[in-house]
Amino acid sequence: RLIVTQGDTEPASVEQQRLLGKTAPSLYDLRNVFQINCEEGRHLWAMVYLLHAYFGRDGREEAEMLLERHSGDPDKPRILGAFNEKTPDWLSFFMFTYFTDRDGKYQLASLAESGFDPLARSTRFMLTEEAHHMFAGETGVGRVVQRSAELTKQDPNGDPRKLGGVDLPTIQKYLNLWYSLSL
Repeated sequence: RLIVTQGDTEPASVEQQRLLGKTAPSLYDLRNVFQINCEEGRHLWAMVYLLHAYFGRDGREEAEMLLERHSGDPDKPRILGAFNEKTPDWLSFFMFTYFTDRDGKYQLASLAESGFDPLARSTRFMLTEEAHHMFAGETGVGRVVQRSAELTKQDPNGDPRKLGGVDLPTIQKYLNLWYSLSL
């Protein structure tokens, strides 16, 4: 079940983030989302390999069911709730990678200590990549907050939205949502 759940999260985040490339705020962010999605695909491959290689017909059936579930699908949703939420904008992406990938890091760290050696070996490399996902989220949130503060100071009424920014109450709303979804 741990392998199936871990495997289910990997394509889910790609499904959630698939349209973000169209609205990337910078080439740096575009590169990050593409790298993260490629790494999620590699993580999925690792979990599917384990299911196929070590769990016989049951493993193959579970791997096949990974393909039947889709993020946000009302009939066949992803296993974990955070992976069924929409990620329609970059602030959601930054919060997702800041909080949800942090939770994923702890899950992978525990799997890397598994007594099932193939699982432990497969998840160790994923931890390094997960650190990059969290970095993208942390620095993304930091940049949004920084720019919001700068625009708040620039606007005579202290409203960054009038200058194309995100106000602090909106940032707090996103933070509350993604933090609670990632618990």
